[in-house]
Amino acid sequence: SHLASLVTMGPPLASPGTTSVVRIEPSVVLTMCDSYVRRGEGVSRVIGAALGTRSADGARCDIKSAYAIPCHERDGEMFVDIEFHRTMLGLHARVNESERVVGWFSCGTLEPAARALAHEFFAKETAGGAPVHVMLDTEFTSARAGDLLRAEVGETVLAVTDRESGESQSAGVRFCEASCEVDLTSATKIGIEALTQTASVKGEDDVDGLRATIGKLAGLLAQAQEYVDAVASGASRGDAAVGRALSSALSSVPELTKAQFDKVFGDSIEDVQMVQYLTNLTKMQLTLAEKLHTTSLLV
Repeated sequence: SHLASLVTMGPPLASPGTTSVVRIEPSVVLTMCDSYVRRGEGVSRVIGAALGTRSADGARCDIKSAYAIPCHERDGEMFVDIEFHRTMLGLHARVNESERVVGWFSCGTLEPAARALAHEFFAKETAGGAPVHVMLDTEFTSARAGDLLRAEVGETVLAVTDRESGESQSAGVRFCEASCEVDLTSATKIGIEALTQTASVKGEDDVDGLRATIGKLAGLLAQAQEYVDAVASGASRGDAAVGRALSSALSSVPELTKAQFDKVFGDSIEDVQMVQYLTNLTKMQLTLAEKLHTTSLLV
């Protein structure tokens, strides 16, 4: 059985070899937000592994990628899907061998006992220093915007040996706050600005999107027709380049009767609906397989 782990807080770390600065890539923050938004029904918190590198002296930790790990609590104990974690870590190592597990992240409120148990698990997975815990305040309880994302370094302050198994287990964890920075380069800023800009309005469903697209196309056709009518009547001077572009566009449109167009359009709609059905069916099968065959091991 697990001992009741204690969580204490301390001042920022300053001793040699400890992490005092944590730099996080923007993609990691997006991954954390996405994992929280996509959490299962009835799930109030999300945890995951944080991967990156450490400086030679261990004072700085760069978190470059992350992924969420399925977990749940029962009877005061935390169960983490170790099989999923091992698979994701192996796949990530194929892409980037230099990145290792440097800590973990959490989104949502995490009880002190659950936090200590999760930190104990990631302490076994982290090499080269104490694991970093990155916290995202999803309830916006912080007074300042800069406090929504915080990082702390946890170290075991007391270790005991289980008499039955002989294994060493932590009975207390001391968390010390570290400086947390989001690494925004000029190229990254451009990408984030492009993501935040609402260039197009997305409808509630595919029908609304199709209606908006057809309306936009009708407006462009009306504008082209006004231009052609004005040039034909002599009200405005024509542009040879525009005329060639319109001629090329018209020649590329297939000549179909109304019945032929209705048939082609109907077939396309049926194909889209079939793809949606198969996608939903696959999601349901994967969810069922995860619930039936995934092994959840006790941390």
